[in-house]
Amino acid sequence: MTSPAGATPAAVTAAPAVTSAARRPVAPLGNTSPVWRRAWHPVAHAEEVTADGPARVLVGGQPWAVARFDGRLAAFEDQCPHRLAPVSAGSLTRTAAGETRLTCAYHGWRYDAAGRCDLIPALGREGPVSSRARLRPAYGITEAYGLIWLAPEEPLGALPAFPEWHDPAMTRAKSRTVRTRASAGQLVDNFLDAAHFPFVHAASFGVADDGPLEAGTVTADGWLATGVFDTPYRDGGAVVSHRVIKTAGVSGSAHVRLELPGVTIGILLACQPEDDDTTRVFKLITRSDIGGDDGRLETFIKEEDQILAEDLAILERYPSGLLPLDPRAEVHSRADRLSVAWRRLMASATAAAGAGMADATAADATGTCA
Repeated sequence: MTSPAGATPAAVTAAPAVTSAARRPVAPLGNTSPVWRRAWHPVAHAEEVTADGPARVLVGGQPWAVARFDGRLAAFEDQCPHRLAPVSAGSLTRTAAGETRLTCAYHGWRYDAAGRCDLIPALGREGPVSSRARLRPAYGITEAYGLIWLAPEEPLGALPAFPEWHDPAMTRAKSRTVRTRASAGQLVDNFLDAAHFPFVHAASFGVADDGPLEAGTVTADGWLATGVFDTPYRDGGAVVSHRVIKTAGVSGSAHVRLELPGVTIGILLACQPEDDDTTRVFKLITRSDIGGDDGRLETFIKEEDQILAEDLAILERYPSGLLPLDPRAEVHSRADRLSVAWRRLMASATAAAGAGMADATAADATGTCA
C-alpha cells in the first residue's frame, strides 16, 4: 500500500464533538460536495490500472491520473503544470536506467513516481528544471479488496473495513459494476436503510410483514456509525430471521454483515462519486456456504445484481442526487435511526472539511519560466 505523500490507509482524524455550529443547517450532500476530498474512494478495479499507461478517473468532479511505477501506485491531479494538458493522455516511458516515468503527451515533460519533473525536452537533456515543475499528488493511493482507492486529501476516516474479504471460510466475488445517476450519498443512505426491504425488494429477499421493524441499536464511534438489528430475510425459498450489522463512515462506502442460520454473508458497497451526474458502483460480495460450487456462486452473484438493480430502479427516479443532511428537511421515523446517524456524521464531516479548506493556504499563482 502506497501514497505519494507518505500517507497510510489507516490515517484517521478524530471526530469533533457536536457543537451548536454543527447543528446549523448544512448544504445537502452531492457528488461534488467538498467533503468527498477528505475520504477514501474506489476509483478502479486493480486490473484496470496497468503498466501499459495511466488511467483517468474522476472523484467529486475532479480528474486524476493513476499509474503504476515499477509496481508502485501513484495518483496525480490530471494536469501538467506546463500547459495544463491532461497527463492521463500521456504514456509510461523508461529512462536510460530503466526507471518508469509518466510523460506528458503535449510537450514531453517527464515525471517520476513522486511527481517531480526530470526532463523538459525543449531545454535539452541537461537543461534546468524548475522546482515548480511537478505534478500534484493525491494524499493517498492504495490497493485493497481488488480495487484501487484514492484519497484526494487527508481522509477523516480509515479505509473502509471488509474483514470477510480475507476470511478463508468465505467465497468472494464481485457483483456487476455499474454507473448510475443516483449519487453516492443516496446509495449509502439506501444501503443503511431496512424499512424499504418489503417494498423495493419484494421480488428478491424482502418479506411482507405487518410487524414493526425492530429498532435495534445504533452507535457512533468517531467517524463511524453502526447499526445492529434483526429482520426477516428470504434466502432462496426459505424465510428466516437474520442478524444485520451495518457500518458506514466518511466515505461513499458501506459494509454489511448478514448472519443467517448456517450462513454468513458480507458485502461492501463502494461508490465512486465521479461528478454531479454519475456514480460508479462497485459491489464486493462474500458468502460462507458456496464451498467451491460454481453454480451456487453464479446464482449468488445474480441475486446481488438483482438487489442493486431494484435499489437503482427507485433511486434513479429522484429528480436530484442531493441528499439532505439537515434533519429538518425530511420527516423521520424510529426505523431511520441508522441513516440519520450517518447523515449527522456526514454533516459534522462537512463542517470539518470546510474548516480545513478555510485554513488552507492558496497556491502561488505567479507564473515563472522553467
